[in-house]
Amino acid sequence: MFYLEDNDTSILIDVGVSFKSVCLALESIGKSINDIDAILITHEHIDHIRSLPLICKNYNIPVYTCLKTKEYLEEFLVIKKTTGIIHSLEYDKMFKINNLEITPFETSHDAIMPCGFYISNTIQSLAFATDLGYVSDTILNYLSKANYIVLESNYDNIMLEYGKYPFNIKRRIASDIGHLSNKDTAGILTSILSISPNKKFLLSHLSANNNTIDIACDTITSHLKENGLDKFDISFASKDLSCEGYII
Repeated sequence: MFYLEDNDTSILIDVGVSFKSVCLALESIGKSINDIDAILITHEHIDHIRSLPLICKNYNIPVYTCLKTKEYLEEFLVIKKTTGIIHSLEYDKMFKINNLEITPFETSHDAIMPCGFYISNTIQSLAFATDLGYVSDTILNYLSKANYIVLESNYDNIMLEYGKYPFNIKRRIASDIGHLSNKDTAGILTSILSISPNKKFLLSHLSANNNTIDIACDTITSHLKENGLDKFDISFASKDLSCEGYII
């Protein structure tokens, strides 16, 4: 779950934790579920929609997601004996929530119609991309033009290779429809920072079993410095719902 606000708009991107956790996390930053103007859903995996049924049942918060994901969510809510206000989106077609301009873009993941989001107002912009097996030219373009970038750094190659997951799960994670490794993310950051150094990164979606913030930090900073980049603004999101992170 990711919370974003500007002066008059508050949104959540994904709600993959329990409803109680959503409320507690918002409370920890002085907000409540009643403050939320919209929910953006990247894809239908349960760790991104877990609390959606309870939210839809109790609050009239509009939900925005891509077409095939919308169809899945409607069936999912029926099974949970509720309905919701779900709006259908198209890749690369901008829509507005108050003064926020939001554009979904295609990502590569083993989901029905996964997406990331490019979000901007008149002052600044943010690109949000997690759960993607690789970064296409289209994604790189959205990342490169944003002031703030939320990007996953999901796993360490060695931890994944020698970890406890079955082989088929390891293969899926490391595939082009899986997740980004720390090394993948390091390469992407190098490409972006080599051209546009004044970016702020929040690296997120770290695996509970195949990564640590320290390992991700060491891998990425080493790669950047090896490529002549010694000035960067990178934070790592906490693995829990805390708004605390790790800043380098």
